[in-house]
Parts: sequence; structure tokens; C-alpha cells
Amino acid sequence: MNTSIPQPRPSFPGWSSVAVWWSAFLSPTALFLLLLFANTFQIPSLPATLVWSLLFIVPAVALLVCESVAWSCSKTVRRRIGWMLVTLLAMLLQLAIILVILHAILVTRIAYAQ
Repeated sequence: MNTSIPQPRPSFPGWSSVAVWWSAFLSPTALFLLLLFANTFQIPSLPATLVWSLLFIVPAVALLVCESVAWSCSKTVRRRIGWMLVTLLAMLLQLAIILVILHAILVTRIAYAQ
């Protein structure tokens, strides 16, 4: 008898998990750029508490989504941990760049006021 053991098929194709990872990974940058454009074009702004809470909540949720996708896509524990570390370091680098840009904007605005 030549029977094979049925194996569960993945619920999503491989490219969809990559698309979810990239969209979650780039969401803090997209939020930051949207806030900059809204300020540049002088669109009526959201309440400051909502903006500040979004600046903290969106990166945290994005990190959780990216880490869960990295965990679910890898087969071995070593690869899972490796991809999770790469994701964490990439998110930290992205947030550091955003903070440097925000610092430069604040220093420039304060210098103009004086």
C-alpha cells in the first residue's frame, strides 16, 4: 500500500505573510509621514493626546504583528528566533531614524522661534 500521511496545508500562501509583515513593518513610518504631511498642508489636526498615543501604540502593535508573522512562517526554533531578532533590530532602527528626524524638526522649530 502506498498511502501518504495527509499534512495540513498552510492557510495563506507565502507571499501573503510577507505582505502582512511589510505592511506592519512600514506602518510606523507611514503614520509618521502622514502626520508630517498633515502638518505641512495645514490640515486640521487631531487632538494631541490621540496623536501621541498613536505614536506609541502603532509601533508596538506593528512589532507584535511582525513578530507573530516571523514566528509562524519559520519551521525550526533557531530560524524563528533569528527572524524575530532581525525583525526587532529592524524595528528599532526604523524607530531610531524616526526619532532622529523628529529631533531635527523640533530643534529647527525651536531655533526659528528664538
